[in-house]
Amino acid sequence: MADTRISWTARGGAVVLGLTVAGALLSGCTRTERWQEQVRLPTGEVIVVDRRSSDDGAAIRFTLPSQPGKSYEWRAAHDGGQGQHENPLVLDVENGAPVIYTMVSTSPGCRLFTRYAYRDGGWSEHVLPDKFKGKEMNLFVLNGLNIGEMVTLEQKRRENAAVSYSRALRFLGPGDKVCGL
Repeated sequence: MADTRISWTARGGAVVLGLTVAGALLSGCTRTERWQEQVRLPTGEVIVVDRRSSDDGAAIRFTLPSQPGKSYEWRAAHDGGQGQHENPLVLDVENGAPVIYTMVSTSPGCRLFTRYAYRDGGWSEHVLPDKFKGKEMNLFVLNGLNIGEMVTLEQKRRENAAVSYSRALRFLGPGDKVCGL
C-alpha cells in the first residue's frame, strides 16, 4: 500500500504560502524583504550581495572582487503576473562577466530556467533548454523565514544539510524539467 501522507514540512509550507498570498491579496499591500547574503562564487571567492524580494519581483546588487569600482544590479524580468515569480538561484562569473541563473514559475508545478549575462551595460536573457549543464546553487532560496539581516555561508550550509531542504533547492541541473513549454 502506497504511503499517502504529506510531510509536515510540505503541508506546513503550503499552509504558510497560502496564508501569505491570501493576506497580501486581502490587504492590497506588497510585502518586501531585504537582506544581505554571503555568496561563494565558483572561483572560491566570497562576496556579499544585497537582496530584495517582494510580490513585485526580486533584485540583487553586488560588486565583483575583480572589478571593485563597478556595481551590478539585476532585477527579475518575469514577475508581476498572477502565478509567475522569478527566483535567482546561481550567481556566477563567466568570461569575466557576471551571470545569474533563475527559475521562473510559469504555472502551478511548471517552471522554466533562464540565464542572464551582463554585456554592454545590460542584462541579456536566454531561456535554458530542457537539459543543461548543472550548477550548484549559491543564492539563498527560502525567503519569508525571518532570516535576519545577513545570511551567512554557515546558515546556508546548515539549511542545505537539513533533510527537509529539497535537492531542488541545492542544485540546478539536468534533472529539472520544463513543464508545458
